[in-house]
Amino acid sequence: MSTTEHPLAVVCDGLRLRGGAVVPESPRGIVVLFHGIPSTGPPEPGDEGYPGLARRFAAAGWTGVWADFRSAYGGPGTFSIEGWVRDARAIVDAARALDGAAGVPLAIVGSSAGGAVGVEVVARGAPADALVLLAAPAEWGTFARDPAHGVERITRDAGMVVAPEVSANPAAWGEEFDRVTPELAIAKVKVPVLALHGTADDVVPVDHARRIGARSQRVDLRILDGAGHRLRLEPGVVDLVLEWLRRTLR
Repeated sequence: MSTTEHPLAVVCDGLRLRGGAVVPESPRGIVVLFHGIPSTGPPEPGDEGYPGLARRFAAAGWTGVWADFRSAYGGPGTFSIEGWVRDARAIVDAARALDGAAGVPLAIVGSSAGGAVGVEVVARGAPADALVLLAAPAEWGTFARDPAHGVERITRDAGMVVAPEVSANPAAWGEEFDRVTPELAIAKVKVPVLALHGTADDVVPVDHARRIGARSQRVDLRILDGAGHRLRLEPGVVDLVLEWLRRTLR
């Protein structure tokens, strides 16, 4: 299938976020991809990141949209979870503004922390028609309970930046994670939800998916035996998501 690629214009809080759209001929809908907290480790061989994932969705007939949240992957700004939620709304709005986007369904596919952000932004009214969660946490654990350790993880392990005042006193920064809690926000989501989680996830335990699923009858929960945390790289997962989207967004 022939596709075209072009930059996505996303500005939030004065920050110009890096993003792009991969558009097929006569798209059946839009898939907006939200990444998780980055890793400073080397990528797996052959991993084309979220631009590559957008191309996979475009090859199946869906406009694939990706963007980097603030401070991720060397981007502008400082990290906060509420900042990421605002970025997410700006990304969805930019996707809705694409040529040819009027009248077609839009699905959000969020990985890990991006799934948590996806739940929150849809619960707050972002114009989405479906939501897919890949290894999303039900809550944030140490980020909320031990914000100083959370800051260390964000800056050391994820290579992102926090505001100077957060480094000096991270308490208020940590409290934001209590306001972005997927297992609470999922009850406010009024669109179909697919939640996928692997039994071999060593980052977010599989019980988190069960907790999210227990809070809403709209959640189609699928536990994937032997799958790890990076579900977008697991064999068959993208095909499973595409089949669910085809059945759900007819």
